[in-house]
Amino acid sequence: MRGAAAMRGLLLVAATLAYDFNDPDAPHTSMAIRFDGEGRRADSRRAFEAAARFTPTTSTLVNLGVCYMRMASASAHRARKVELYGLSRDAMRRGGELVQDDEDSRLYTENWGHLMTNFEIEHVPFDREEVLEADPQMCGAPPPANDDSWLQRNDGSDRDGLLLHRVPVEPGIDLPRIHVDELADYEHFLERRDPFILLGAADWPIVEKASKDGWSWLEDLGRRWPRAVTDFYPHNMLSHSRQSPYLTRLATAVEELKVDPRTQESKFRYETKGGALAGRYMHLQLTPQQWLELEKSDIPVERHEHLENDAWLRSCLGYPHEAVATEYHLKTHWKILLVGAKGAGMFNHSDSLQTSSWHLTVSGRKWWYVCGTLSNESSSKCFEGVVAPGEVLYYGRGWSHETQNVDSPTITLTDTAVHSRNYAAVADKLYGECTREVLDFKFSGALCDALDTCYGALYELYGGDEPYSIYRPWRDVASDELIEKRDGISPLENNYDGRNYITE
Repeated sequence: MRGAAAMRGLLLVAATLAYDFNDPDAPHTSMAIRFDGEGRRADSRRAFEAAARFTPTTSTLVNLGVCYMRMASASAHRARKVELYGLSRDAMRRGGELVQDDEDSRLYTENWGHLMTNFEIEHVPFDREEVLEADPQMCGAPPPANDDSWLQRNDGSDRDGLLLHRVPVEPGIDLPRIHVDELADYEHFLERRDPFILLGAADWPIVEKASKDGWSWLEDLGRRWPRAVTDFYPHNMLSHSRQSPYLTRLATAVEELKVDPRTQESKFRYETKGGALAGRYMHLQLTPQQWLELEKSDIPVERHEHLENDAWLRSCLGYPHEAVATEYHLKTHWKILLVGAKGAGMFNHSDSLQTSSWHLTVSGRKWWYVCGTLSNESSSKCFEGVVAPGEVLYYGRGWSHETQNVDSPTITLTDTAVHSRNYAAVADKLYGECTREVLDFKFSGALCDALDTCYGALYELYGGDEPYSIYRPWRDVASDELIEKRDGISPLENNYDGRNYITE
């Protein structure tokens, strides 16, 4: 019996060695099906790939996509699963472009539907992570309309006069407010499972300085960083008629935040459709070098663990001095200083990178409305609260949020939080961006090369003994066209490097 089994094994090996996967005339599809029936999944995949390579039709490409999809569904490792689903999507999409008749159309449509169902069930990232449109059942959603009159009605939805502009949502549950000394008593907040406001952890110099006179602190920052460029919104981002931001020097943006364009001169036209909403807004994407400067005078180097997120960056991106570290921060919006006048706000959205964030109110007060699913429940809930100077709002990945400033100016410092509950999702997103452009961040090849080492750093820091070798080098997975595209991008290239017009 042993001899017979050994002989069968030798025959299988011989058959595999005899089969030429590089023969353009070989019956690759029928052999792929035969290999699959014999449980030889690797050979089946190679044969399906050969069929699609030598005879690219809707049938061969969809079959290849189904092969990848089955492998992805069976994989127990998240990174491998996402990679295989990406390959499945790419193969089926090419097959859909080659449809010739009704049978092709049926084959493609049916299997594409199965793939999309798997994407939804297994939370696989799609090609583009766009800002979520407002959902009337979720936070911050205006009724369907083509103007902003809904923001100006007097119906009590301005939170009893607290907010300049009404919000068309039902009152949310009060956001839990937990003092840092009591954090250990609440496991789900200690582990950052659910949103909450953290008290007593950020009594920092930046809060003491800016809360006394926010405008003076901002003006001083403009003098310290005279070349810094902001994304400046002369319109309110709560508005239906919102427009793209203007690149603006920090000092100029600070002065423009003070302007009432209805009565004062401004460098910007004030976009309006029947009356613009009051409330100007700016983002300053912070570089690692700027963060280091803040650590010298405004924020402590040693911070509460919930507010310290840079250890893994130091081990793989050359943080803070390498060019790829700066590129990473600017293109992912990793650390941001957000400033706005009273009434300025941000429409309902969720973050594309599927990370968590903390937001320290430095000056003024900010109203927050966050919606999502609690860690111990299955249905969505909405929470709201006002975050005052020195208080920190935390929310996890996937939580949608809307804001509105209560005072002028309201200044917020925000950082991205990576920890044991979200590191794998962060790694998946970054890997997906490098290999398949799932976020369109326009990463350089050099940054993706560096990120190849970051997946191991993340898993070693947060994953214990979990394997991470499944993250194959991005250059082994990405298409030749994408590799060429990424290698054509310099780590020094970004929106703020002077190639685009900057308002001085």
